[in-house]
Amino acid sequence: EELTHPVMKYASMSKGCKGPFTEETIVDIRQIYYAMVAETDAMVGKIVDTIRELGMTDNTYVIYASDHGEMNMEHRQILKNSMYEGSARVPLIVTGPGVKQGLVVEELVSLVDIYPTLMDMAGVAKRDDLSGHSLMPEMKGVAGTRPDWIFSEYHSNFQNTGSFMVRQGVWKYVAYGGGYEPQLFNLSDDSEEMANLSTSQPEKREQMDSLLRGIVDYEAVDAKVKAYDKACFRAWREQLGEERYWETMKELNKGWTAEQQEIIEKWLAQGTVAS
Repeated sequence: EELTHPVMKYASMSKGCKGPFTEETIVDIRQIYYAMVAETDAMVGKIVDTIRELGMTDNTYVIYASDHGEMNMEHRQILKNSMYEGSARVPLIVTGPGVKQGLVVEELVSLVDIYPTLMDMAGVAKRDDLSGHSLMPEMKGVAGTRPDWIFSEYHSNFQNTGSFMVRQGVWKYVAYGGGYEPQLFNLSDDSEEMANLSTSQPEKREQMDSLLRGIVDYEAVDAKVKAYDKACFRAWREQLGEERYWETMKELNKGWTAEQQEIIEKWLAQGTVAS
């Protein structure tokens, strides 16, 4: 069925595609995004108004957050699935008892901090095995206990290898499995992340890579994920049978050919599909 709705049409595009993107396409994508922002703002406003009408402002916390951002045509990308700020940086606004009004916290925090923050709000003892840290101290205007870095990793169908990001201060470092060149950005000087400094600043690259490796053995994790992907693909293909497998691949990938299948076979036999 032809995709006619603008959101569905653009959502069907693949990440990192070369275009061409017409000016009309870019305007459409951004108009849809800002319309959704306005709609969300209106819905949040209704929730806040209801809390006020019910007289619950003194005993109710409101947390506004998101699981990801939207590339919105930055770096010629749409949707999420990226370590660029457009995708990886999310809003976090909190109000409620004990939260200092008008306070802007500049420290780096992470979504894994939300759960222990909720536990702190509810007066529940924090479990020792949680990765996050309560943000209640920061929201009261005092120093918190979380480290000065944040971490993120991504494994999915929009890229052919795992990506691992650590952010510390103005520095962002992104490493990839499979021997791809890492990325190093100074977000103070380069907020749009256009200049990869991994080659020109080797000492900072090594420092950030060491920090990342102290958090996770990203090469081992990447290898484990890829092995899992292959095992799942083989099981799925075996379950379908060859005839139905080919029919399905042609349905999911328009113009599927024997040459493309050869790439799959090489991936299953040797390693990652080259982009």
